[in-house]
Amino acid sequence: MSPSIDHLGKTRIGQLLAAVGSIPAQEPPAGDLKPYDWRDPHYLNPDQLNRLAAVMSQAAARLADVFTRFFSRDFDVSPTAVAQQFGADLRRGLDVNDSYCLAFGPDKGPACGFFAISSQTTIGWVSKLLGDADSADNANRSLSSLEESLLSDLVAAVLDVFLASLGPHETLKSSGRLSKEEPAVRFERTEEICRITFQATEAGKDEPSNLTFVLSCARLATLVGKTPATPQRAAPGELSQALMEHLHQMPVTVTARLATTQIGFQEILDLAPGDILLLDKPIHDLVELTIEGRTVFQGRPAQSGGHYAIVFKESQTEQTDEPSRPKNPGEPKKG
Repeated sequence: MSPSIDHLGKTRIGQLLAAVGSIPAQEPPAGDLKPYDWRDPHYLNPDQLNRLAAVMSQAAARLADVFTRFFSRDFDVSPTAVAQQFGADLRRGLDVNDSYCLAFGPDKGPACGFFAISSQTTIGWVSKLLGDADSADNANRSLSSLEESLLSDLVAAVLDVFLASLGPHETLKSSGRLSKEEPAVRFERTEEICRITFQATEAGKDEPSNLTFVLSCARLATLVGKTPATPQRAAPGELSQALMEHLHQMPVTVTARLATTQIGFQEILDLAPGDILLLDKPIHDLVELTIEGRTVFQGRPAQSGGHYAIVFKESQTEQTDEPSRPKNPGEPKKG
């Protein structure tokens, strides 16, 4: 038969598609499932974030006491954001170049986080501390020695309250000094970090100030009941053995291929029980066993325990397509 598909009608094409199962299976409704966004970190789950927010709410009450003591006015402080992000997104929602920052970390080791307030907030605070409302208009001016000293005392008290809320799981302290420059904290681009923001508002005023703390999520794990993963080091031989054991347990599909042939659409539609298809191999040729499309063995059809089987006759893995190389220099290649 010569294949011809010019006169295939809509009905026959539908029959062919139905025969090969082209109609997609109906998927169950997704319900209220929320799609997983790989662009956001998930180091802390929603329950752990809620625990962290509760701890920060308690810290907010103590921060309000700090502001009331320093400014001699009533303040209301509340956490407004407890968000996770990757280190590569550190500048998202936080302009460190226009902020006064103070790094903090353990007694021994590099800084693991920092505290930040905007330049406008900084000038507003020192103006209130000095009772000079006019000096709050220029947010870009430099601070005097007296202003730096007053501000450092306030920031130190604020930072002490925040770091105390992490204890006794973490013992951290300030490192360096408050300055208008990028903090000396290095986060890996793929490291999960947490940004915690408080809003401080003077009673009867409508000018809130934002206080931002940024630190690695791993530093908050124990605080919220998460067991941090302990990095395990293994020798190269142990890693190789573990990898091989894992590979040995992986399922592999082995296909026994008798032969192949090609026919047209019209011929497929005309097939009926009792028809014969001619294959491209003699009946006495070996059957090929393939893995991932590659022939690895050849054998003959057989039966074993009431099932079809293949008796291995040849291995194709020992064969190579590379030409034989001369044993000695100058010796011509065989072929």
